[in-house]
Amino acid sequence: MSRASFARIRALAGKEMADLRASTGVLLGPLAMLLTAVVMPLALAVGVPAWSGAPLDDTADLVRLARQFQVPGADGLTDAALVQALLLHQFLPLMALVPVVGAMTFVTTAIVGERQARTLEPLLATPLTAGELLAAKTGTAWVLSLALLAAGVVLLAVLTTLTAAPGVAATLATSRVLALVGGVAPAASLVALTLGAIVSTRAKDARAAQQAGVLVVLPLVGGFVAQLNGAAAFSTADLLLATAALLVLAAVLARVAVHVFDRERILTAWT
Repeated sequence: MSRASFARIRALAGKEMADLRASTGVLLGPLAMLLTAVVMPLALAVGVPAWSGAPLDDTADLVRLARQFQVPGADGLTDAALVQALLLHQFLPLMALVPVVGAMTFVTTAIVGERQARTLEPLLATPLTAGELLAAKTGTAWVLSLALLAAGVVLLAVLTTLTAAPGVAATLATSRVLALVGGVAPAASLVALTLGAIVSTRAKDARAAQQAGVLVVLPLVGGFVAQLNGAAAFSTADLLLATAALLVLAAVLARVAVHVFDRERILTAWT
């Protein structure tokens, strides 16, 4: 990448950040997903037992399940703490949805929103190539979605440290958790970004374009449900393999996105 190309991408990325700051409403969906990923597991692991007055270790089935699941890093925990760790880990895949929802929301708003703001035509008249334009838009959306993911992980860790039993928060700092939030989640958001960029070049409405995110969300939700039901237990190696597959898919979709970004057709269809 030449210095001039990098400068164009950086300038457009700055514009994208300014546009998103001016449209704070686009944050509602991603923030709702973030709060769900943080509040739901803590509510079940900490809130419900405290409200009902029934300790988690009073339920023999939960204790047996927690011992059987063998949460990484949970050696030496009390039965109540072990159940709390199990609940947190079972719902942790929800955190992987945070950057996916954010990525689809940001990139579709950035591309389709250009039509509604009547700013697409001037952009397409500049020396920007299709690759540079998409790199700026998807790159900005990816950075923002990863910022949401980081905020969610930090918030979950802090609240777990403050509210859960001693030692539970430490189970969130394992290779399996890192592979999920540092590997699968960012890679899945890249797939969502490139898929969103492809669909957005054809769609005239941001909401319609965001529906394509179902193709990314459904496999993640399927894995979450399978783990919740005990039908599957994903190891660190499984998550790393999934990360690699998602990165390959994202690279393929990125090439497709550049190929289908036809300036003339978009200008004709959107004017």
